[in-house]
Amino acid sequence: MSGNLEITERHEGEVAIVSLKGRLDAASSQDAEQRMNGLIDAGSRAILVNLSGLDYISSSGLRVLLASLKRLKKTGGNLHLAEPKPAVRDVFTMAGFHRIFTIHDDEASALNSFSAEF
Repeated sequence: MSGNLEITERHEGEVAIVSLKGRLDAASSQDAEQRMNGLIDAGSRAILVNLSGLDYISSSGLRVLLASLKRLKKTGGNLHLAEPKPAVRDVFTMAGFHRIFTIHDDEASALNSFSAEF
């Protein structure tokens, strides 16, 4: 756990599922970025970030997710988001990131969308 953010990883087939719990802000974004880069460097091409435990995201947190999405897209991969709380979803909407990311209401639909992509 880094500061106020807990990051857990698991795999469902070819999809790496990263669950975030707490706050993704300036204090925790570097650790989150290292974890995401580690997955991408290890060959993950499909990453699902479950936001159900995330209470807060700052611009630093948005940058981490955007940088990860861009890296994955360069290699033919993708990153989807699932289960954001209303306050977190509002941040994505206000920042215009709801037009950049695929955001699912639940993890199951996110996993199904990856099977359609790959």
